[in-house]
Amino acid sequence: MRNARALCLVATATLGLAALTSCSAASKATDKATGSAKGAVASVADAMSLTSKQTAKYTSMKMKMTEVVPKVGTITASGEMSRDPLAMRMTMSNPQLTSALGAASIQMMMSGSTMYMNLGSSGAKQLDGKHWMKMDFASLGAQGKALSDAMNKSNGQDPSDAVKLLTSSGDIKKVGQETVDGVPTTHYAGTVDMKKLADQEAGADSGLKNIIDQAGQLGMSTEKVDIWVDSRSLPVKVHETASTTQGNVDITVEYSDFGTTPVKITPPPASDTVDFATMLKDAKTS
Repeated sequence: MRNARALCLVATATLGLAALTSCSAASKATDKATGSAKGAVASVADAMSLTSKQTAKYTSMKMKMTEVVPKVGTITASGEMSRDPLAMRMTMSNPQLTSALGAASIQMMMSGSTMYMNLGSSGAKQLDGKHWMKMDFASLGAQGKALSDAMNKSNGQDPSDAVKLLTSSGDIKKVGQETVDGVPTTHYAGTVDMKKLADQEAGADSGLKNIIDQAGQLGMSTEKVDIWVDSRSLPVKVHETASTTQGNVDITVEYSDFGTTPVKITPPPASDTVDFATMLKDAKTS
């Protein structure tokens, strides 16, 4: 199998990206907000609480993401996802990762704890003619299991969690009326102090504790969150920025087509699939 190390780099970077995105938009914070203008803040908190409740009614959606990640660069992705259980179908592009394979983009599918990546015809030349790489997180030891658990608990980029994260900030405010991709929206913004969040959520569930721990590991002390909400109290766009010990993270997600139909993932044929755990083992011994 040729250039196995390059293929492992792509897969490992994808794992790191998944960890960052699940951390950045996955807190299950309280629906409280405080500030000097008590009446105004209360109305904003009410609006955010309504958005959280409305979004929670839906289990599937389409989304477009642009992410700037340290050491990886700019990643763009688009597709659809559903939660409870987690299922995702995305097309991802990143020059630094895909250039190693000679591919313009990578198709990704995920169901539960298993991810599949189609590396294209160029990638197939390095996978003995096989187009798909299978990544079963359960086979990647404790770290893989922890990442799988975090993604399934947080539902990846579940927008209702981003709303709860924003609502937890003490300085949440209404920025104004803005049009996003042709949709009239109300823009809200706030900055989340991760240490204060950890203190006020000392008795939080394991999902929130996991997110707080990840933020600590990344050296993330604060996170700025902006959200644009439409007339149905559903999020149209979420923008999150933070500084970490690895560098700055900047993530923008746009949502549409909210529904309740699960995303169905059909695994690719085993004859056209290579297992990442086996390939990683071979790369270490080569």
